[in-house]
Amino acid sequence: MISIVGNAKNAGKTTVLNSIIVSNYNPLIITSIGLDGEEIDQVTYLEKPQVVVKKGDIVATAKATLNKFKANYKILMNTKIFTSIGEVVICEIQTRGKVLVAGPSLVSDMKKLINTLRHFSNYKILIDGAFFRQSFASVSQASILVIGANYSPDIDKTVEHAGLLYKKLTLPKITEKYQIFNKLKNITILKNDELIGFDIDSLIGNANLIFKDKLIDAQAIYLPKSLTDEFVDELTNNPEKYKFDIVVNSGTNIQLSNQRLKNIFNLKNKIYAINPIEIAYVCYNPYSPSGYSYDKKIFKNKLKNRLNRDVIDVKEVDNNE
Repeated sequence: MISIVGNAKNAGKTTVLNSIIVSNYNPLIITSIGLDGEEIDQVTYLEKPQVVVKKGDIVATAKATLNKFKANYKILMNTKIFTSIGEVVICEIQTRGKVLVAGPSLVSDMKKLINTLRHFSNYKILIDGAFFRQSFASVSQASILVIGANYSPDIDKTVEHAGLLYKKLTLPKITEKYQIFNKLKNITILKNDELIGFDIDSLIGNANLIFKDKLIDAQAIYLPKSLTDEFVDELTNNPEKYKFDIVVNSGTNIQLSNQRLKNIFNLKNKIYAINPIEIAYVCYNPYSPSGYSYDKKIFKNKLKNRLNRDVIDVKEVDNNE
């Protein structure tokens, strides 16, 4: 099961998805986070590639999208999972063609859908993500990260953001001593080898409460939900006061601005993930639908150097997973 996530709107995720579908002779299961495959992007109003499926593929999508299909299909089952545009149904594609895909918009609903789709045991599952919903990467076995020029006309800004995004998504797995945080639901501190729990699961509006004395000399803190600006600012302003490690469920729990991401990664506090994300491939797209582009070779080399790994052109994806 692979999810495809991007660094920006119109990064090139659907191009990667289509490349995988075309290059894979075996049937696939395709779903998405919210609406995807529309001819005109609903946010930018720019043309975008539709999802192209082949005979035998299975698509999990909201029933309201079926009248936009340009491929024949057969409904296999209703899921009782609902989106803003209706119930998600599971269809088998009868003829090759373009489709509109609208899957669940909630992580909990996507998990339910995946459990249902696992009954089709011989199929690989592809989840087309959304650049602002990287949390869905945490429900898949691996992810493909797409870095598109559409993030900024400035190539260096795009590369810098890509580096921060990649580091965030690929946090190291928790060490053995922090396994005690596994499956906890509330904010919890490890201090003097003892757990101190709070009756809250979120930092929102609670950062001051958490920082009151208890975090001085703490070994670690577990945050089941997102890091907040307040929390990061307190750490940044008092780098010698707080030495604790930070444990999150996954890197997708860190939703911060570039500057705050840089700030927290520059601190000595180590950050671990209970559920680390495996990035199977990093793809790059040097073209923006806004009308500008980067030099392909320069963009590729800058990304390779920043991420310290190979990157692949979105139009040259080789599906060997």
